[in-house]
Amino acid sequence: MSTCLSCHSPFFQEVSIQSLFSLKQSPLCMKCSSQLMLCQDGCIRCGKPTRFGSFIEDECRDCIWWRKLLGQDVLQRNQSLYEYNDFLKTLLSTYKFRGDVAIGHIFTESLLKIISEHDQQFVVTTVPLSPLRMKERGFNQADELLKRGQIHHCLMRISTDDNRKQSKKTRYERINLYQHNPFSPIPEEKSYIKGKKYLIIDDIYTTGVTVRMAAKALLESGAESVSSLTVARAI
Repeated sequence: MSTCLSCHSPFFQEVSIQSLFSLKQSPLCMKCSSQLMLCQDGCIRCGKPTRFGSFIEDECRDCIWWRKLLGQDVLQRNQSLYEYNDFLKTLLSTYKFRGDVAIGHIFTESLLKIISEHDQQFVVTTVPLSPLRMKERGFNQADELLKRGQIHHCLMRISTDDNRKQSKKTRYERINLYQHNPFSPIPEEKSYIKGKKYLIIDDIYTTGVTVRMAAKALLESGAESVSSLTVARAI
């Protein structure tokens, strides 16, 4: 018998021939697992579901707007595992703000599976936290999502006067971040970045500004291309 990481109820693991030869066990009960909604086909660039917002052919207006704003879309593509519904919002909040690191590991296998499907085409990196946020949480939530993965830490976050959490900012305030990129390459890593294809791992894609600013810093340092992979896709 196991205990669900979300509702903390005891439940029996499903037994199958495959499970007898595997060490993997589900950390969520069936009721909680059923509340995770897989992202369906949507925008070819960011994965926004077609039932939300307006599209021009296969691309959402947000991605078209980013391309016009920056001259080109610095993010080649974003892929997300699940839609950011109320259940996942609560789950990730517990993970990030209450320090329950085990919850982040719920998604590790799925993320690593997607990464492996690219045949090591990408160098994997994560969005760095500010020193203040790192001190508060004690861990980088993006790093913990890939506890067994190879991560190239090549970016640093520049300190700013605005230390509010992204979740506390309005959509306009988040998007306005593009005017003052908080990310820059770690100086000693710049020579490695050149010519590489990067995959940025983060927990949530909301407006896309965070991963795009990180992507912009990598491209300006010579990266060939940058994509992102997140647990959740906010609508």
